Amino acid sequence: MKRGTETPYPLFDAHMHFSQAYLEAGLASFETYGIGGGINLWGGAFLHGHGFSCDFREFLEIRRRRGLERFAAFYWPPWSEFGWRPEAFVRRLCDDMRRYAALGATGLKVWKDLGMFILHADGTPATMDEPALECVWATAAELGWTIAVHQADPSRAFARPTRAGLSREELFERRNRVLSAHPEIRFILCHNGNDVESVAGWAALLEAQPHCLADMNRDPCRHDTVEDVRDFLERYADRILWGTDLGMPQDRPGDDAWCMEHIFNPWRSRLASWGLSDEALHKITWGNGERYFLPG
Repeated sequence: MKRGTETPYPLFDAHMHFSQAYLEAGLASFETYGIGGGINLWGGAFLHGHGFSCDFREFLEIRRRRGLERFAAFYWPPWSEFGWRPEAFVRRLCDDMRRYAALGATGLKVWKDLGMFILHADGTPATMDEPALECVWATAAELGWTIAVHQADPSRAFARPTRAGLSREELFERRNRVLSAHPEIRFILCHNGNDVESVAGWAALLEAQPHCLADMNRDPCRHDTVEDVRDFLERYADRILWGTDLGMPQDRPGDDAWCMEHIFNPWRSRLASWGLSDEALHKITWGNGERYFLPG
């Protein structure tokens, strides 16, 4: 039996990164590990940081031609440009979103560089709650897109000031202004609700933002007991999506250990060890992804 297919249903990976590069090896890895669908957060610092030169339009055309619609395509734009020429960036991003929607894209990725690292020409931090970005959120609502948001990082990343100089709490406040102002948009709060470091805090966030989902690819048992984590996941099973934050197939050349074998099985084993009900486990690992993001 192939690894990852021990359950009677496949797995939906709600936090993936893959592109034209290594596509065949990536698809083979998904087959090996029983991944039947997912959300592919394409582009941004991920592609540029790994030296890939890929075009999102081309990727969408390959996705359609190869029948890969089971992997929802979210666009991750180069947010750094918003710092040095915000008007031109917003205008082009809104146009690109409409063009990409016509080719099958269904979401947008907001990364942590917006708030932590990017500065405007006058030295002020570029942030998610700026009025200039309202056009982007309105375009997402018009298209029916989901927005995957990764703001901030674990608290240890703020032991020293980030380049933008904003605290973790300030970033969350700015993020929450946008979430609250747009209940018509479905948001996914990546990395356990953006690295909320207790399930009680995570629950409070979900209660305050009922239109938000969250993907889970950090181990919440780092901060809470297994019993508290299990109770939280049972209660919010309809709003949690399982993810890996993986982009590298197993057979990637040996310049990067960030691949399926090193992350997938240990993470899946931890999830299975928490004693969730079959219903909650199914929702988190497949059902919610199928409900919200797979073609009808």
